Amino acid sequence: MDAGLLQSIVVALQNVVTSRYVSVAGYVVLLYDHLLTLDDEVEYVWKADNTVAKVLFLILRYMVPLFLTGETITRSGLSVISMSDVTYAGWISICISNFLVLLRIWTTLPRGHRLVVWSLWFYVAMQLVGLGVTTWVIRNFIPVLYFDSAVGFCSFSTKPSVAWLWMPGLIFEVTVFVAVCWNALDRPRALGTDSNDHITRMLFRDGLTYFVILFVLRISNTVIAFVAPLSLIFVAVYFIWAATTVTTSRLIINARRAVGETKRQREMTEVARASIARMQSIDGGETIAERLF
Repeated sequence: MDAGLLQSIVVALQNVVTSRYVSVAGYVVLLYDHLLTLDDEVEYVWKADNTVAKVLFLILRYMVPLFLTGETITRSGLSVISMSDVTYAGWISICISNFLVLLRIWTTLPRGHRLVVWSLWFYVAMQLVGLGVTTWVIRNFIPVLYFDSAVGFCSFSTKPSVAWLWMPGLIFEVTVFVAVCWNALDRPRALGTDSNDHITRMLFRDGLTYFVILFVLRISNTVIAFVAPLSLIFVAVYFIWAATTVTTSRLIINARRAVGETKRQREMTEVARASIARMQSIDGGETIAERLF
């Protein structure tokens, strides 16, 4: 065998092993974070009223670990999961993540605000574009996908155009991020220091942090898909999928916790005030001091 060809095979195999290690690292991070936040999930999500946001969050919370488990088993050679199924699952998880973040942002806006209507229509349009792009990418990479018996796993005969998978998401996230920042600057009182604005400030802060993190992750995926060699184009896909899910889960759980803790503090304050008022009105207005002394 030609020395150059042998070297290229060795490099490709090393890249494949690297991709597997990075994917498993993302899978472990996802499971570890799931365990860390399980108590909060039970307390602030499972016990909450049944809403669309709750159902979507739980679908995202458990769908991604299931698919990553299947992908990990596939990479071990024990079973096979369709790459097209995983790709469509990725699109669904992006749809859910973006919608959950929109719901968090909408809670910071006045009822009937124009940004709510605009962002909803833009969301629907971009997710449909994302579905079309996902279908196009799948139809293009399936014909060039084959099983390489020499190395024992599937490969591509030519480099597929997977970078386009993340373009609709990037456009949506950048546009919404700019709109949210503009709205925050246009409504400075929403970010004031009054205690009643605590949840609003937290949602703005976490929402902006989410978009920044997600933008960096999507850009990383896109750049890798364009510049990496064929054997490395999927090196960060599953890790970033896991990291995106962790970021979304943290955003939703933090928001739920903040709302729950604020509600609990208000209830405790009301109970304390009622108790003091009751004690002060005992025996026809006798004060606490008079009762004690």
